[in-house]
Amino acid sequence: MRVPYNWLKEYVDLSGISPPELADRLVMTGTAVESVQTLKPSFQQVIVGEIKEMVRHPRADKLWICQVSLGHRPATIVCGATNIKVGDKVPVARPGAILQGAVLEAREIREVKSQGMLCSEAELGLGEDQSGILILDPSCQVGLPLDEALGLRDTVLELEITPNRPDCLGLIGIAREVAAIFGRPLTVPSVNVEEGELPASHWIGISIADSDLCLRYSGRLLQGVEVKPSPLWMQVRLGAVGLRPINNVVDVTNYVMWETSQPLHAFDYGKIENQQIIVRRAREGEKIVTLDGVERYLESEMLVIADAHNPVAIAGVMGGVETEVSENTTVTLLESANFDPVSILRTSQKLGLRSEASNRFEKGLDPNQSLYALDRAAMLMREVAGGTILKGAVDIYPRRLAPWRLQLRPKRVIQILGCPISKKEIKAILGSLELEVSGEEPLEVTVPTFRRDLEREIDLIEEVARLYGYDKFPSTLPASSGRVGELSWEQKRINLVREVMIGCGLWETINYSFTDHKSMDKAGLKVADPRRHSVAIANPIIEDFSILKTTLLPGLLQVIEKNCRVDKENVFIFELAKTYHPRDGQDLPHEPRALAAAITGLWFGRFWSEPVRKVDFYDLKGIVEELARALDLQEPQWLPTSYDPFYEGKCAWVEIGGERIGIAGQVHPLVIKRYEIPNEVFAFELDLDRILALPTCQKEFRGIPRYPSITVDLALIVDEEVNYLQVRDVIQTGGGKGLKDVTLFDVYRGRQIPEGKKSLAFSLTFQEEDRTLRDEEVQEKVDRIVQELNRELGAELRSR
Repeated sequence: MRVPYNWLKEYVDLSGISPPELADRLVMTGTAVESVQTLKPSFQQVIVGEIKEMVRHPRADKLWICQVSLGHRPATIVCGATNIKVGDKVPVARPGAILQGAVLEAREIREVKSQGMLCSEAELGLGEDQSGILILDPSCQVGLPLDEALGLRDTVLELEITPNRPDCLGLIGIAREVAAIFGRPLTVPSVNVEEGELPASHWIGISIADSDLCLRYSGRLLQGVEVKPSPLWMQVRLGAVGLRPINNVVDVTNYVMWETSQPLHAFDYGKIENQQIIVRRAREGEKIVTLDGVERYLESEMLVIADAHNPVAIAGVMGGVETEVSENTTVTLLESANFDPVSILRTSQKLGLRSEASNRFEKGLDPNQSLYALDRAAMLMREVAGGTILKGAVDIYPRRLAPWRLQLRPKRVIQILGCPISKKEIKAILGSLELEVSGEEPLEVTVPTFRRDLEREIDLIEEVARLYGYDKFPSTLPASSGRVGELSWEQKRINLVREVMIGCGLWETINYSFTDHKSMDKAGLKVADPRRHSVAIANPIIEDFSILKTTLLPGLLQVIEKNCRVDKENVFIFELAKTYHPRDGQDLPHEPRALAAAITGLWFGRFWSEPVRKVDFYDLKGIVEELARALDLQEPQWLPTSYDPFYEGKCAWVEIGGERIGIAGQVHPLVIKRYEIPNEVFAFELDLDRILALPTCQKEFRGIPRYPSITVDLALIVDEEVNYLQVRDVIQTGGGKGLKDVTLFDVYRGRQIPEGKKSLAFSLTFQEEDRTLRDEEVQEKVDRIVQELNRELGAELRSR
């Protein structure tokens, strides 16, 4: 929300308050200020002048020699414009002035020295009109710098308005906040509509067919309007807030919207069929060409403004081109309405169309302000476009919204805030926000309808706190019963999980719980995948947040994608969060906790003493195994499988003690390509709830071995399909109690190894606790192991 400082001064006295001070106080009371920007015109050294005399140039019939008063002395200026006369006040650029980046110099025009230049809108960069000289308001002071006379030097505060404060999406709402902060009176523009004799209700019929989606609809008619460019002061103000001036009729609707937060729309009355306005749901197959020139197909749940036959606007989003106000318009229908916020949000998202109007409607506006905004706009339109306002507004308001009452206990305020705020101060603060306060204990507070965010006593306490000033609260230690809190067993385990992941070199990420189906598509999850069965958000903030996530992997891939875009290609991240799965016949979803990790790039980065090595599946596997060791769980088992979004043949189910706890593998290259990630990505996603429920292994403490161990290396040739775990299990069974450790230290394929085979080299460590092993005993165990391997797996000893 852009707030021009000079415009804001019309509603609240800001004398003695600089823009930076205003920004600081707004921040301290809960309104975020994103930036403070100084506006400066593109021209320099242009002043207000008054034409005192005009004579024809003796050597050019189409030129005038003008004597222009600049306040201190006159100047002779040669000009060819035809729209000026004696007495006009005009912009004068003297020699040395800067226009459109060029420095103006005095020069002779047909032997007459011109001591400056009279300027058009286009030459000043204030508009596109270059047909004649810009005629200023007669009230402008001669000799004053033009930027000061037109209010072009200004400071704009860019505010971040939270969704629960739509009243602050208008300057009057911001002024109300400022007035309360600084204890100054609020000045709301008065409305005095001068109406004609003809009743508007005889010329336009308005009805609401779907009152569940339209709370109020009001209209006014203006006859005899002249559509033309807006006055310069209005164009300047609209430009300061980022709105493009169009014409006086449209500009008035935008001006009042920025002033009151209430969107308005102007129709060309002559193009409305049968002079009827019907607020209804769209019919299947209906379409409309909106003001941006795009033909849009409507759905049955979308609210439209229609005439007797067709839609003329998409309610709360954008008007239609068929009833657009043009230079030929003479009768205008002004609309001010209040629509259901959820309906507007869904329509805007489905159409991919957002506007300043929809941004306001989807947050929920006060229906009781719409008539004030309508009258304010009608009054301004008559001022800048002429015409006659027909008698009476046609106002359809089926169910009126009344102010509501809340009780506030002063003792509760003190208890919550920990600060002795008096009852008098509480009443003064709430009164400054236009809340009516009566009674003593408890206080009866009447909440105006523009503050729909105030629903409970605690909301009122928050208002007291922020206006009283958080900086005034004393620093105190929290009251304590003396008992030290303690983490639960589960909390300790979760903290341990985080410590292990961080200890393995991973960074924790925290992503939104929301996602959308496009993200699922991008991550390679097929339509039939159970994870596509998700919980839909009834009123998503944006289209990207339309469902709750059922898996953490797409979010991690998006984080890697963002890092790679800024040349951060070595990414090691994990996330610990809930996922959400719908349950048949139940309103609330199942919310299991998940642990996911993704790694890509160089494991150690580039370092002079270490070889460059990219991450691989075994790095990922090691992280899972380290997690199992830290949690005192059995060793994870890896069962090859096929599962999206992983590369087929390069992923596996992870099981511990026969319980499947998750999936791990290499992300498919096609998925990586969609995310524009340059390196391979390896990831896992584990069911944290299942992990925490697994039984832990009982630790057995043993003394330091007294007797030496014997290590034997064993190289085996096995079929390609035989995996490490199968071989290890047979070795452990055959080795018996004396086999203390089995380590795979080499895998080889190539020369001297038959096709379809591979070589696995193991290091076997034997040791007894009560005696020294003899070589003959160890050899017997090794022979028995080789026999078992040959019998069960067809393994053979590698001779070379």
